[in-house]
Amino acid sequence: MSTVSDQQAAISEQPFALSPEVSIALAHFINLVITAPTEQKIYSILARSLKNLIPNDRASVTLLNSETAQLDIITLHGQDSTLPPGTSLPVENTFTGRACRQCKGQLHQLSAAVTEIDGQILYKDGIRSIINAPLVIHGDAIGSINSGHCHHDGFNTVSLQLLELVAQLVSANIERQRLLEDRQKAVSHYRFYATQLENLNRLAQQLSTVSSVTETLEITTRTLQIMMPSRRISYAAYCPEQDSFDITVLAGNEIMNCLCLPAKGTSLERVMSAQKPMYFSHLADSLYPEHRCLSEKGMTCAWSIPVRSGKRVIAVLNASSSAPDANPHRLMDILGTLSGIIGSVLERLNAQQKLIHQVNHDNVTGLPNRVLLNRHIDKFMSDQHIQRFALLFVDLDHFKAVNDTLGHQVGDELLALVGKRMRHTVREEDLVARVGGDEFIVLLKDDNQARRSQETAHRIISALSHPFDIKGEILNINASIGICLSSDTLYKTEDMIKAADMAMYEAKVAGRGTYRISQQQQPLVSSRHKPGPK
Repeated sequence: MSTVSDQQAAISEQPFALSPEVSIALAHFINLVITAPTEQKIYSILARSLKNLIPNDRASVTLLNSETAQLDIITLHGQDSTLPPGTSLPVENTFTGRACRQCKGQLHQLSAAVTEIDGQILYKDGIRSIINAPLVIHGDAIGSINSGHCHHDGFNTVSLQLLELVAQLVSANIERQRLLEDRQKAVSHYRFYATQLENLNRLAQQLSTVSSVTETLEITTRTLQIMMPSRRISYAAYCPEQDSFDITVLAGNEIMNCLCLPAKGTSLERVMSAQKPMYFSHLADSLYPEHRCLSEKGMTCAWSIPVRSGKRVIAVLNASSSAPDANPHRLMDILGTLSGIIGSVLERLNAQQKLIHQVNHDNVTGLPNRVLLNRHIDKFMSDQHIQRFALLFVDLDHFKAVNDTLGHQVGDELLALVGKRMRHTVREEDLVARVGGDEFIVLLKDDNQARRSQETAHRIISALSHPFDIKGEILNINASIGICLSSDTLYKTEDMIKAADMAMYEAKVAGRGTYRISQQQQPLVSSRHKPGPK
C-alpha cells in the first residue's frame, strides 16, 4: 500500500481553487444543510451530495457510539459493500478511526497488503483510494465523512482539502442543530417543570387547610391525575407490627382492590427501604407479584413514592398507568417534593390529633375527660333522635387509702387499670370518662335506660370487686355508683351530673359497693356539701 501521509501535514494549509461547477454544487449543498430540519437529515444530504463535490464511487458517514466505543455507519451512498449502514467499525486499526483520533483528514491508496480493517474490506469491494475527514465539535471528533474511489489516482490533496472543508461546514451546522435541539429541550423541560411546580404549589396551598388524612389523600389524588397518566392510585400505609401494608385504593377500584399486602418481597418494601421515588416499567416482566397483578389488569408501568414522617417512611403512594410516559424519570424530583409535602401535612395532622387528644382525654387513664364528656351529653340533649340516655357516676371506695399508703404512682396505675376494666365492661358505643380524682362517669344511650343502667352498674361493681395486681401488690377496692336518667326536667349537663353525684353519695351512705338511682325531678340550682368520707 502506498500513502501520501507525508504530505498530509501541509494539506490544510495549501490554498486550492474550486471550479465553477464545484462552487455551484457547494453553494447548493450549503443551502440544503442549513435548511435541514434534523441532524440525521444533514447526514443523508451529505452522503447524497458528496459525489457532486468530489467525484467518488462510495460515500458514507460514521458516528462515534459512546456506549460501544465504535464507529457506526449511519448512511451510505453509491457502491454497495460489506459495510452497509447499521454496521460498526472499531476505532483502532481503521482509517476512519485514525481520522477521528487525530482530528485530521486522511488520504490513502489501497493495495492487497493493506492491514487496516476498513481498508481490507473496501479493497475487496474494488475501492482503490479513500479520503476521510473528521466531524469535529468543540475540539472532539464525533465521527467522520468517508469517500472511496475505484482508481488509485481518484483522489488527491485537493480532494482531501475539499472534504475537510465540507466536514467543517457540516460540523458547524451539526453544532448549530444540536444547540437548537438542546434549547428546545431546555424550553420543554422548563415548561414541564414550571407546570408541575405550579401543580405542587396549588397542592401545598390546598393541603395547608385540610383537617384529615382522608381529605389529604383526596386532594393528592386529583393532583397526581393531572401530573401523570395514572389509571389507578393507591395509598399503602405501613404497619410495623404485622410487617404489612394496609392499602387504600384512591382511584381505579375496578382495576384491583387489594386491602392488605405483606411487606416482604414487594416493591413497596423496596421503595420504603430506598426512601426515594421509583419508576417501574414493563410490569408484566416484574419480579414483584403485585406488579404482575396490575399487568393482568392492563397496567404497563407504575410510580411509587415514599411518604415520610420525620426520618421514617410511614406509607407509599402508588400510581400505575396503561400508557407509559416517554420520559418518566424527569418526574422523580417532582415526586420527591410531593412526598415531602404530603409527609409534612401528615406530621401536622398527627401533631394536631395528639393535641386534640390531650385536650379531650385524661393523661392517666387515656379515657375521655370532662370536656369531651360534656360535649357528648350536650349532643345527646340536643339530638332529637336520641330519646333516652343514662349517666352513671362511679366513685371508687377507699381509694384515698391507696394513695396515702402506697403513693400516687401506684394510685395512678390503679386508676389506669380501673379505667381499662370499666371500658371492657360496657358496650362499644358507651362512653367511659374520668372526671377527676377517683371519679368516673359512664354515658349510656338506650331507650330502656333504667334496666340497661342498672345492669351496667351491676357489671361495673362486680368487675371492680376483683383484686388488682400492681407490681406484686394485691389491691382490693370497690365502687359506689349514682345513676341519673334523662328526663324533661333535667335539661342541662351540669344538672344531670349533680343528680348522679348525689345518687352516688346515697349509695355510699347505704354501705358502699352498690348503686342508687337519682330521684331528682327538678333542675339543681345550688351546690351541696358531700357527706361522709370516701
